[in-house]
Amino acid sequence: MTALRWLPVRVLPVPVIAAYLVSQHGLVPATSLDWLLGMTAAVVTGVGVLAPLTATVVQSGLLLAVPNTQAAMPMVFLMAMITLGELWIRRDGLPCLVGTAVSVAAQLWLYAPHLHPLLTPMSLLVTTAPPVLLGMYIRSVLRVALAADRRREEAVLAARVAERTAIARELHDLVAHHLASIAVQVGAARHSLRGADAGVDAALAQAHTTTRAGLADLRRLMTVLRDPTSTGEAPGAAMADAGGLPTALAAVVERTRAAGVAVDATIDPQVADLDSIRRLAVLRVVQEGLTNVVKHAGPRAEATVSVHTGDTVRIVVADNGAASRRTDRGFGLVGMRERVELLGGAVSVAAHDGWHLTVTIPAGTDR
Repeated sequence: MTALRWLPVRVLPVPVIAAYLVSQHGLVPATSLDWLLGMTAAVVTGVGVLAPLTATVVQSGLLLAVPNTQAAMPMVFLMAMITLGELWIRRDGLPCLVGTAVSVAAQLWLYAPHLHPLLTPMSLLVTTAPPVLLGMYIRSVLRVALAADRRREEAVLAARVAERTAIARELHDLVAHHLASIAVQVGAARHSLRGADAGVDAALAQAHTTTRAGLADLRRLMTVLRDPTSTGEAPGAAMADAGGLPTALAAVVERTRAAGVAVDATIDPQVADLDSIRRLAVLRVVQEGLTNVVKHAGPRAEATVSVHTGDTVRIVVADNGAASRRTDRGFGLVGMRERVELLGGAVSVAAHDGWHLTVTIPAGTDR
């Protein structure tokens, strides 16, 4: 995009030199050699951004190829000075010294035979100093601007790291503490009621397993939040690695079944090829969808989960529970919709003969 934005400026020397050569008709008529050398100088000036030292050497050679009597001489000289200035903008040190030396040598070869020895140094100073000094000035301005941009980016990153650290601290002090207390209490209840009732034992065992899994996920999340090198990606991306996503989805389905919901799941194994952000989105959508089923579908509910990949990732979570139950005002569906829309996807929720969640996300892979 940057190259295209500057393209009009890069091709500007071509019409400028063409207009100049046409205007010389009747003064010093432009010959085919003028047009050839003039257009060559214009093209070299335009592409000088790619290799400014090479462009400066080529322009110096063009200066030597244009006789003083040719109409193109002034414009070829101007293009050579512009290229020399760009060399000092885009390079420093030895390349600049070499390019300047070549340019000065070409000018000496051209003008020394025609100037008084005392005027030659002044002539070289007048022609060479402006592009060199202007190039050095522009380079310094650009470096100051880049340094300022870098400082702003570092300040933004530092603020993000501080915010993430604060969130991790609050999660540890509040949520993790409560989850740990629940795990301890459920463990004590399992010990006290062991053998009293098979159903109670199973429910307490599942509650204990789920709580400990939640604690483990929370610890991993806090680790990612506290890692300053992970500021560029979603904090939970590390939880859905490529090889583990199908396994993680299967674990979510099994936890839902353990909660009393019959789940029929169809998971495309190609979900493992998605990029890390989309893998995490798929995991979170299925988690949130099945969490809603457990919370609202009622006892003996049945649910289906399907995840298919192609040009788009299509996720469908549906159940046969009561359609009137969806009055949850939590942030789960809101957060899911925001996550999906950031990836260019769409979320559709329908309550007819049960509850149906459909999510589509444009596919993106790591391969």
